[in-house]
Amino acid sequence: MNVLNTLPLIGAVLGILLALLIALGKGAHGKNRAAKITLLIIVLLNVHNLLDSYLYYNQDIGWSGFGISYLHYHLIGALFLLYTYYLFKIEVNFKLWGGVIILYTLIRWMVLIPDDGSSMEDILSSNDFTIETVVFTVDYAISLLLNIVLLILAYLRVKNLKFSVKLNQAEKIGYLWLKNLLIIAIVIYIAILLTSIVSLFNDDKWLTFMKLETMIVSLFCFAIAFTAIRFPVFAVYGDFEDLPAEAKTKYAKSSLKTDESDELWKRIIIIMEEEKAYRNSTFRLNDLAERTGISLHHISQMINQRQKMSFSDFVNHYRVEEAKALLTSSRAKEITILAIALEVGFNSKTAFYNSFKKITGKTPSAFKKETKNDSK
Repeated sequence: MNVLNTLPLIGAVLGILLALLIALGKGAHGKNRAAKITLLIIVLLNVHNLLDSYLYYNQDIGWSGFGISYLHYHLIGALFLLYTYYLFKIEVNFKLWGGVIILYTLIRWMVLIPDDGSSMEDILSSNDFTIETVVFTVDYAISLLLNIVLLILAYLRVKNLKFSVKLNQAEKIGYLWLKNLLIIAIVIYIAILLTSIVSLFNDDKWLTFMKLETMIVSLFCFAIAFTAIRFPVFAVYGDFEDLPAEAKTKYAKSSLKTDESDELWKRIIIIMEEEKAYRNSTFRLNDLAERTGISLHHISQMINQRQKMSFSDFVNHYRVEEAKALLTSSRAKEITILAIALEVGFNSKTAFYNSFKKITGKTPSAFKKETKNDSK
């Protein structure tokens, strides 16, 4: 048994240990069960792929189910994108992406699952130029392209993050690791696509290429997953509930006294409503902590307990309320929606639309049109 034949088993064992760390780890995503479950599925699908490969490479074991894992080959990119949506609490458009992925999955299964009694192994290992091998080759290329596109979208979600809390050096390193690993995963998939095209004309190298591909892709998925569970989610939204359990316990025990808490809250309201600090697009939890002289964890805890929202939602609530007033004012005819978004503190039209719809249930354009009709 050579090294290449054994590596998938070693990788599968590592994957199982990582899955246990995600499933049992209290600090992995806290109460964000959707993100946790999605990441766990990514890891387990890669474990399945590695075990499938190991059993095939060592055929003396008597395994005849090779190729089953290929049926979920196209889901890695989609799951990573879904994971970033859940992790950063972005509204998921299931009707669009969910429908496309489900439809493509059903089509793949109908086309790829043999109905003549043959196995997936017969198709994947065939060197004959048949309709089945042509279909497999085309499907393989489409699946790779789909994974590449969706991984790029996942990377952009991570790259364009706006943090509510300034990252310390350790958090910056963790964030950069996650970004860079996603970039490397995208490059690897592109390299696989190009290499697979070349390997079509070299049957002798095809099996070796497949062995290396399976191992490299799975290990990078594991590396991304391991990095992701250590991602500083609290820094994204400044939400007290996103703190690790031990940190929440620490600050809950050292909570401010009622009179101190009330006084602090008055200062926060003055900063937000009278000084309109939210108009600064770079206004962060650290800035509010500095201006009040209270730790950012205590401020986050107070906002969470009094307003039942994260710091990010708290600030955006003020921005949206002022935007609503501007959209219904006489100035609405003179300025664009983008100008309103920038004036109230948003740094992009997309961020404004997402927050406005999240809070009001309508887009700014729909809200403006509706209020205009009501005033007639």
